[in-house]
Amino acid sequence: MKPFLDDSNLNPSQKQSTTQAADWNEHEHVCEQVQREAQSLVDQAGSPGLAKMAIEVIEHQQGNSQPLGSREQIASNQNSESPFLESLKNFETTLETPIVSGELMDWSETATRACEELGAILCNELQDKHAELFSRMLKEDNEMGSRVESLRAIDRELCQEDWFGVQRSLNQVFNSAGAVKSDESKVDNQLQKAVELALAFVIKARTQETAISTWFMEAFNRDRGGGD
Repeated sequence: MKPFLDDSNLNPSQKQSTTQAADWNEHEHVCEQVQREAQSLVDQAGSPGLAKMAIEVIEHQQGNSQPLGSREQIASNQNSESPFLESLKNFETTLETPIVSGELMDWSETATRACEELGAILCNELQDKHAELFSRMLKEDNEMGSRVESLRAIDRELCQEDWFGVQRSLNQVFNSAGAVKSDESKVDNQLQKAVELALAFVIKARTQETAISTWFMEAFNRDRGGGD
């Protein structure tokens, strides 16, 4: 497993978050088990912030009896979502790649293809995985009905509205790039709007994955106030 605080490839804001994660690890009450579980989430979601949430949730229930099976289920579901997170990362990298003069057509083709590959995962197998997670969350904690419905609504938005909007916007850039060719600057405004829309989609999709992971964990760890 890679080190918990590997910040060699992080930007300044990410390094700051990673430094905060280091502070959490230095607390004596953060046990090795908690660190391992938090690291699993960091590895999959790429977010030190999620590690903090994992630590807070797990520590809150550390004194209570907790079946190991639920933690294993969480790790299993994190691993099962990694193809989508990898596809999301690849799409984001394409969007943030500088476009050299004369290569707009190639860039837009690559971005459109990456968007289509991402959509194929998002609107098919990932939706099935999420449906299973939601079902298990409700089975474990039936008080999560409103939370699960909110997560389901975001899933629908991502698949039915947001992704199609991004795809349409990138297709328009591709068509415009083919029409202008010699003067790519004419597409600058359209390109900027398309990239901004696509990056907003990436952020929303990644936030959704983080939210589902966090609330899935909460369903198994939340103190429901039951007596002896």
